[in-house]
Amino acid sequence: MDLSVFSGFSLIYGEPGVGKTSLALRIAEGLGRKILYISMYEYKSKIENKIKYLQLDIDRFSIYDFINISEREAVLEAIGDIYVREAPDVVVIDGVNYFPDNRETASAIYRMFDIPVIAIGEEPAGRSPLAYMADLLIEMRQEFSRGARYRYARFLKSRLGQPPAAELRLAVVRGGPVLIEPWNEGKLGPAAIPLSMRRVVFAAEAVEALAAARQDYARPGLLEGSRVADFVGQGPEDMALASAVLCDYAESAGTALIYTHRTIERFVKCDVKRRLVPVDALADDRGLEALMDAVGDAKVAFLHGLEQVVFRLGVRRLRLVLDFLSSWRPDLAVAAFFSGVEPSPRLFDMFNTVWRIEAGKAEGVKSMLGWPVRRFKVERREGAFHFIPSSI
Repeated sequence: MDLSVFSGFSLIYGEPGVGKTSLALRIAEGLGRKILYISMYEYKSKIENKIKYLQLDIDRFSIYDFINISEREAVLEAIGDIYVREAPDVVVIDGVNYFPDNRETASAIYRMFDIPVIAIGEEPAGRSPLAYMADLLIEMRQEFSRGARYRYARFLKSRLGQPPAAELRLAVVRGGPVLIEPWNEGKLGPAAIPLSMRRVVFAAEAVEALAAARQDYARPGLLEGSRVADFVGQGPEDMALASAVLCDYAESAGTALIYTHRTIERFVKCDVKRRLVPVDALADDRGLEALMDAVGDAKVAFLHGLEQVVFRLGVRRLRLVLDFLSSWRPDLAVAAFFSGVEPSPRLFDMFNTVWRIEAGKAEGVKSMLGWPVRRFKVERREGAFHFIPSSI
């Protein structure tokens, strides 16, 4: 995100636990080398622990807490002295609700600094005089649906530039908060990640037709940042085909297998890093953090068992999971497998390409990547799945 909108006095407010402090810390680190952190309600040690969890450089922070000090005017004077002495590049004031809620105090705080300031407050701060003076005003909130948590950052006012959106979803994970932007299927990287075509073999005429339609394809595969959904059956042949696709990608590029249940495990016959991430974990940020650990620096994320996310947490949560991965790693290609369910139009806009594969047939239900051939017969022979163009 362009941090120029934070170059003045910013106020972030919202209910406890929504991620205000984590967001402020991450933004502050991007605004300058030396950060002065003033805490009104939490001890220095607790702030240090948050900085370490977010994997920020703690040496860049000078932290002062004013816990249990009731003399507000003396605290303001002390903050001014510390500011002059430390000469920071950016200031964070955590707990502005501590100060009297009047125009005089708000004006004194606003005018004290001539560098970027991020003030953090609880919900009433959004209606305070400081909110009217602030150059940037962000309301943070969270809600729960079907047991899943959703965090939001809403940009209510911005005098110093256009924010990236009126409202962004947010995840607080190790390494710093991730602002989750809606995925744009038109933003694809230049590099293609091809199938090795050892286990999944497309007929020569299909490969030639694809190469003629898309010069960036030497053979079938994925583009950086693309998403492909495969809807397959639940039988052993379907699991074997899914595993074959996985292993072919793993031979071409770093690939990570993430699954919500262990059904596919016994079918995987290649060396690929893998991790079980239960559906319940994906209801909160800890599951998103587990996805980050599982993907690492892989170029392809192979997600199996996503039908369980839809059944238990809903389409809304699946969209957030996928958009989180794309916001965290815009270059990451995603191959998503749904087992035992039909392709649904409400899922189509999450993917560039959608395949339905079952009972010896494959059909490209949606293709934004230029597939000129949409229907295939699938035959298994000599240890490989052969995709043969078909008019049926």
